[in-house]
Amino acid sequence: MKKLVLGLVLISTTALASNADIINSMGKLGYNEQNIKITTSPINGLKSVKTPDGIFYVTDDGKYLSQGPIYDVQGDQPENIANSYNLSLIKSIENDAIVYKANNEKYIISVFTDYTCHYCQLLHENINKYLDAGISVHYFAFPRAGADSDVGKNMQSIWSVTDRKTAFENAYKGNTIPKANSMVPYVTQQFNIGRKIGINGTPAIILPDGELVSGYVPADKLIETLDKKVTK
Repeated sequence: MKKLVLGLVLISTTALASNADIINSMGKLGYNEQNIKITTSPINGLKSVKTPDGIFYVTDDGKYLSQGPIYDVQGDQPENIANSYNLSLIKSIENDAIVYKANNEKYIISVFTDYTCHYCQLLHENINKYLDAGISVHYFAFPRAGADSDVGKNMQSIWSVTDRKTAFENAYKGNTIPKANSMVPYVTQQFNIGRKIGINGTPAIILPDGELVSGYVPADKLIETLDKKVTK
């Protein structure tokens, strides 16, 4: 396994640690008190700060912070401590997924997708390989240019029609996407959830344990990974 390095960014503060100190430090990065949530973390000396762009970890003295995965290596396999948070975020939007269910379902993965992304197209072209392997795919929208982009608006149309799956398939085939009569907020919600998880590209796969896997993973490689997680 590659060595994992926890990168820390120095932030100059002189007061003793408190939420006020952390709020002040996050303000230097452009976050205000209204769009962050400070909680304890499993790591002594660090607090979790949830932002619209994912989780930051801030030292108790308010001087240092890090963004990115932090691993608990006490068990047989390293585990990102953000995984449970990722799962809670997925749960908040799971009812709005476009679902491709495997007949012999062993696992469910959540895939944040953009129909204009080459590797998203590659994943979807091979959707039957995932289903045949027992992997159900729950799709969520993550238009890379933002929810208000042309692609974002098209994805809002997809999620707004009665037969979402047909509209979704048409998008991947390059067909015209008809505009829905009334629009739903699901794409904006899903895009914002993706940002909170820390997604910045597509496809992004959330495994059943909450682990984020960035990029395209072929079905045969993914089933190996999932089986190892279950049998470890």
